[in-house]
Amino acid sequence: MAPESLVKARGTVLGPQIWAADTVEVLSPPDHLAPAAVEALGWGGVVLPPMMVLGRRVIAVANLIVDVHERRISSGWGPVTDRVSVSTWNWPEMRTLAPTPAVQLSGIIAPARHWRTGLTGAAPFAGLCPTALLLPAHIARNVECLTHAEYYGPTVLAAAGPHEVDPDAVDVVHVGRTRVAAHTPPTATSRWVHEMVYDRMLALL
Repeated sequence: MAPESLVKARGTVLGPQIWAADTVEVLSPPDHLAPAAVEALGWGGVVLPPMMVLGRRVIAVANLIVDVHERRISSGWGPVTDRVSVSTWNWPEMRTLAPTPAVQLSGIIAPARHWRTGLTGAAPFAGLCPTALLLPAHIARNVECLTHAEYYGPTVLAAAGPHEVDPDAVDVVHVGRTRVAAHTPPTATSRWVHEMVYDRMLALL
């Protein structure tokens, strides 16, 4: 069974619905085009290596908040990647003790071979930051792909086809939402995602 067949889509009165089987997909997407995709998107920040977050294989683009990072390190608050520990930060007694996020997310890219896989990868992060799908050219321009992207909000980027002059080119096929809802209070999940990105960023320093 092809990996893409593990993810399905259907239309409902509430719009297109996406769900996946309880399986983590193993893909070989065009990761090497991530820097070109970030440039096309106009995002600022460090392009981190691919990582698994919330069961999705994604590429995070983020900036280190230097002063917060320095305060955290001096006070012993390095990255906390244990999700259960981070979930306690929303307890009333921890709200004044828990550390401030030391990274700012510019966006999340979901490289994939098929738009359903990419959309499933990007969807959990839509409330945190801008998201984008990096897909093969013919998949990115699929009408059904663009319909779902219009509904869910990711930008869609097309990797260069095999016969194009520049094999490293990336085209923006659909411009998605570039902002997230303002003043959204942090959740245990959003704080944990920031900690995972913080940990990955420090590994590069």
